[in-house]
Amino acid sequence: MMKKTLAVFMVAVFLLTIAVPLASNTEDTDAAGNTIIIESSPDFAPYDYYYGTEFAGIDMDILRAISNDIGKKIEFRPNDFGSILTSVTQHKCDMGASGFTITEERKESVLFTDDYALIRQVVVAKAGLDIKTIDDIRGKTIAAQNGTSGADYAEGVTSNLRLHSGYAQVVLDILNGVAFCEVVDDAVGMAQVSAYPDQLAIYDVLTDAEDEHYGFIFAKDNVALYNEFNESLKRLKADGTVGKIVQYYVDNNYSPNTPSYFNQVKTLFVLTPEDSPYTYKAQGRNAGIDVDILSAVAKEMDYRISFIPSKRVDFVDKITFTPSYIGADVTISSDVPEGTMFVPSGVTDSLTVVTRSGTSVDDLAGKNVAVLSFSAASEYMVGKGASEVREYVLATDAVTDLLNETRDCIVVDTTMAKSLSARYPGMLSMSEPVTADDYVKRGYMLSADAGDLADAVSAALTKVKDSGEVKNILDYYAGDSFDMTQSSYYYSEPNGFFEKLYDKFMKDFIDNDGYKHILTGLGNTVKITLIALCIGTVIGILAAAIMSIHAETGKLLIPHMICRFYVTIIRGTPVLVQLLIIYYVILVDFASNAILIAAIAFGLNSGAYVSEIVRSGINSVPKGQMEAARSLGLSTRQSMTSVVIPQAIRNILPALGNEGISLLKETSVAGYIAIVDLTKAADIIRMNTYDALLPLLVIAVIYLAMVLVLQFLIKKLERRLNSAY
Repeated sequence: MMKKTLAVFMVAVFLLTIAVPLASNTEDTDAAGNTIIIESSPDFAPYDYYYGTEFAGIDMDILRAISNDIGKKIEFRPNDFGSILTSVTQHKCDMGASGFTITEERKESVLFTDDYALIRQVVVAKAGLDIKTIDDIRGKTIAAQNGTSGADYAEGVTSNLRLHSGYAQVVLDILNGVAFCEVVDDAVGMAQVSAYPDQLAIYDVLTDAEDEHYGFIFAKDNVALYNEFNESLKRLKADGTVGKIVQYYVDNNYSPNTPSYFNQVKTLFVLTPEDSPYTYKAQGRNAGIDVDILSAVAKEMDYRISFIPSKRVDFVDKITFTPSYIGADVTISSDVPEGTMFVPSGVTDSLTVVTRSGTSVDDLAGKNVAVLSFSAASEYMVGKGASEVREYVLATDAVTDLLNETRDCIVVDTTMAKSLSARYPGMLSMSEPVTADDYVKRGYMLSADAGDLADAVSAALTKVKDSGEVKNILDYYAGDSFDMTQSSYYYSEPNGFFEKLYDKFMKDFIDNDGYKHILTGLGNTVKITLIALCIGTVIGILAAAIMSIHAETGKLLIPHMICRFYVTIIRGTPVLVQLLIIYYVILVDFASNAILIAAIAFGLNSGAYVSEIVRSGINSVPKGQMEAARSLGLSTRQSMTSVVIPQAIRNILPALGNEGISLLKETSVAGYIAIVDLTKAADIIRMNTYDALLPLLVIAVIYLAMVLVLQFLIKKLERRLNSAY
């Protein structure tokens, strides 16, 4: 029986070591030729981050443009920021891209491409703080990512510095009040504020901070690839491609919810003025009539939707420059701006006059009238005899002038008039509508070149209207008490504990495709554990047999000394240190499969403990068993493998089971060598959502479930072995 068990283990090790490289890194077979491995720390929006399971950001898209230009494939691999430079210099990857600031110190270790971004350091802290100069943060607790320019600057400002491996922890420190602020690159700070617009703010007070430049990094001896990339980068900067990529993320307000520039096909990008009942923000989320109608349209099209704050006056330029953009909160007029088109939403409205409370306007002739730019009210005022008609970009500016008596009245859509009256109770009043209900025809502005997108939006809009969904949305926002604190038709702030938990779960695992990271991590964890278990068991049994034979006969002195040295070293050092030494030192030339390297490292670690467990089991078998076997003519090796070890395995099965469980949990540090295991998957979700509780709780439950399954199998095997004796 023991021989069969050992044979099964050996076959399993062989098959798994062959299968895992093929299954987990199919593109690596081409890495030496046409596929370039790029390591990045995907918590650095807007330069590199995860959008679902896709790498997105300025860095990632510039690299995609370069790969298209030079005709090579690229593969992105996540790693901690502080480890990327080491990976590059040791050829674990071909290059690094994660907002690396070009410095003379780093130039001593790596080659930098030409710069592609100019940045400066700013302070990010909770909104509403009185931070006006650098002295206001001096001596405070400051958080920063380790190894960054922000960390270097903060070190000169305070002795209370909290360093983290990723920006998710930095942001959580600020939100939880553990740190007063962070020092960070300006665009990264804007992305963080975009994720938490009501809680975080940027304070531009670091007047002595120098401008910095980003570049991609290569190993010093990787000159050929470096030259090829750098020449391509120069071409793409010259022809405007890099500028378009950067502008795309600027237009999206550096939001970490922005898909890759090269993967816009399945996303509706909606330009939204944020002071209108058709598009506004409530409870930190987008809301309004057009927001909800277009959300229903996107769902019908099976598209994601991304809302981009924008002024109406900028619609035409942005839409003609980027045909994938859609302008919301638009009044359809006979004068169609050049290069654009309208898609009617089917929503109509009337016009109403808004005045200061206690005053009224019966006739617009001779009055100073405020209207909103690009609104139906502008056309309506033609021929009304007003002494002056002034157009405003923001309704709040028009209200300010009205209350200051610079304007006599405001003429706006009736829906807008209702929201203004609700927002300024006792200060504004509204008349009866001065036009018919269908006077104002509303819709969406698209590029004249939108083509298929315009057809798809129109078709989906028709279906949404026919289903009655548009009517439901309009009914939801109807009523004289409407104001712009009302949440979206599709969202209500969860009240109870379980509602909030469910809302977080959907955000972490469904809306952002977090479950896909969990599945990937689970698969990698299982692969590493199975291979390591096989390696550790085989090594442990062989080492235990050698040491036991030496103790019994005095033979195998050299193998015995090797085994004792191996066990002492492995048991005396942390598994994480062993993993890093094997990855970065011993197997430095075998970077094609990090999963296999991790399995070897964990297998070697487990083998040392298994050897001691098996050796104690061998010692627990009465010596008479060995003597009886030898008296029957069996050799020492035969006696050990056929008689002693099978009995030892039966005795030590519970201890071996515990070692297997420990091995499974130890693999949680595999993420240190650029592997997405379960723990790293939770870390990725935390990077995207800044929520630590649920991702960690979910993987804890998954680990617990796997441990319970292992315990069940071990007990079942134990009962079977007991019944055999």
